[in-house]
Amino acid sequence: MKLTRLRVRLVVLGAVLLPFSLLPLGAITSSPANAGPWDGVQAWETADVTRIVDGDTLIVTDQVTKVESRIRLLGINSPEKDNKSSGGQCGGWQAMDALSELLPLGATVRLLSSDPNSKGKAARPQRVVLTQNPQTGEFDQDIAWAMAERGWGLWFTVAKEAAMSALYRSVIAGAQERRVGMWNPSLCGELEQPDANLDLRISRGAVGSSPTDEWVTVRNIGATDVDLTGWTLRDSGNQGRFVFPAGSVISPGDFREVHTGVRPAGAIDPRSLYINLKSRIYTDPGKEPNLVGDGSYLLDRYGNYRFWREYPCTNDCEIDPLKGSVTIADLSLGKKRGKARAATQWVRLQNVSAETQCLDGYRLETGNTRYRFPSGTCIAPGGNWLMRVGKGRSTSSTAYLGKTVPVLWTTGSVTMYSDQDQLIARRSW
Repeated sequence: MKLTRLRVRLVVLGAVLLPFSLLPLGAITSSPANAGPWDGVQAWETADVTRIVDGDTLIVTDQVTKVESRIRLLGINSPEKDNKSSGGQCGGWQAMDALSELLPLGATVRLLSSDPNSKGKAARPQRVVLTQNPQTGEFDQDIAWAMAERGWGLWFTVAKEAAMSALYRSVIAGAQERRVGMWNPSLCGELEQPDANLDLRISRGAVGSSPTDEWVTVRNIGATDVDLTGWTLRDSGNQGRFVFPAGSVISPGDFREVHTGVRPAGAIDPRSLYINLKSRIYTDPGKEPNLVGDGSYLLDRYGNYRFWREYPCTNDCEIDPLKGSVTIADLSLGKKRGKARAATQWVRLQNVSAETQCLDGYRLETGNTRYRFPSGTCIAPGGNWLMRVGKGRSTSSTAYLGKTVPVLWTTGSVTMYSDQDQLIARRSW
């Protein structure tokens, strides 16, 4: 598609988020007064809608060039209407109907992107799609926002379009809380195991690490057994689909780890499961203002979305349950030098709450050293957990990093983060 460039800086006015029919993002103007997520827009195309493909894809004809293009909405990923492996996903047809209602055939739209060459799967141009507001005549109605508000899209960020694709996080969280659209737990079948209460945590490996060093912990935090046989775990891009095998019954307090990579030779831990992918699927979120995100989603046998976990945390995230519950109670910078100092350095965590706290997916960082808590690391009320820098044999209450050089010295602090990158606790010296 030929791109029609505008030498303007587009911004969002106002901070109040209103329903789609009432200007959810405010009027878009060419005023350069304030920087915002629309500030980096490089392409603005005008086209007419000729067909709706599914809940996040449409075909348009450029008004200038008359070239037809298949456009992928930025910021959300809707259920697939048709799928070669499964014949479609729960909510796929409903999502398509919702987009068809918002964009009737022949509707004129404006297409925005930070990168004119931004393309997704099958080389589809990725765009923010705006339609006219009947009250003002301005193109300030964001279609992806409207779909997300109605519950027909999960959060799907794109690195080159991060500033704009991150816009939809809050409205998606609202749809999840209301359990509308694809978040309705009985959308495609009866609510099975209604007493199930599961918690998901994403443990991301370091950049460049093995995909086996990346996993999702599914923990039963309820009071009854949960049978996950036939349930599906997936990421936001639907690359890492894993179907739990027969006999996947998790008792209260127990967990399963679903690793992205291949099962290591000789691995026999029954709690560890493997998708057998060759590359990592949970991307590093990067730095503001261009944060990207991802999530892990657990679907029941009917394809209903039951539980999920997304990262990174945004401004309106709920307070993490570990914040204020688990503290960095004490530490030792060690004695002497070199190996002797490393052997005498340690960090002590304490659970000051009245409930057992599990650290699945959480991590400690000091300088370039990062320690990720293995699934199953839990601290009883009033209990302690110790991280030692030197060598030794780890136990349920003490972990050894195996370092021969000190790590707690020039860094100045040690910090605990959640899997959503929320700061949980910090201790400085």
